[in-house]
Amino acid sequence: MAQNDRRLEVSAAAWRVIVREGLDRASMRAIAQEMNCTTGVVTHYFRNKQELILFALHQVTERLRGRMESAIASCSGADRLVAMLSAFLPVDPEQLDILKVWVAFLGYAVGREQLMAEHQQSAGQLRQVVVQELVMLQQQQEIRADINPEIEANVLLALVNGISLDTLIQSQRLSPERQAAILHSYVEGLRSSPDLRSPVPF
Repeated sequence: MAQNDRRLEVSAAAWRVIVREGLDRASMRAIAQEMNCTTGVVTHYFRNKQELILFALHQVTERLRGRMESAIASCSGADRLVAMLSAFLPVDPEQLDILKVWVAFLGYAVGREQLMAEHQQSAGQLRQVVVQELVMLQQQQEIRADINPEIEANVLLALVNGISLDTLIQSQRLSPERQAAILHSYVEGLRSSPDLRSPVPF
């Protein structure tokens, strides 16, 4: 097995431990036990927990980017924006796991300057994908000309991140259908004047 494939295998084991037990308990030993191997096998590919966490964080970014690209493959116009942002919503088990790992990383990065910088860089890469999509849609006159893509990207990501966190912390959480309806309603407002925005079907 190639080294990078083995690193991906270790990272996948780390994800499973983090989702099940939290990042604090995701020690090198716990990850080794998840893989049914010795700690030495894990440390052969990652020198320490921080190095493993950084690699796993990059995997979060890559998975989200992949989901975004797959989502827009069969869409056109502003529907691409809805599909792209839907990739952030925890509407299936895989996306819920991605969310749990992302939140765990964020909490762990607080107070750790290097990790926070890496977290911001990863988030910035995803944000830039949204900015580019907004610029393209504006050029195609699919969304309003008065929208500032740089600002709107932050607003859209705040919306989907807020909905996602709500799923984790609220006992009366939004259903996947309600999440999609809220996002669709907001994007409709980008296509037309705000007073014509479609109401959210509650």
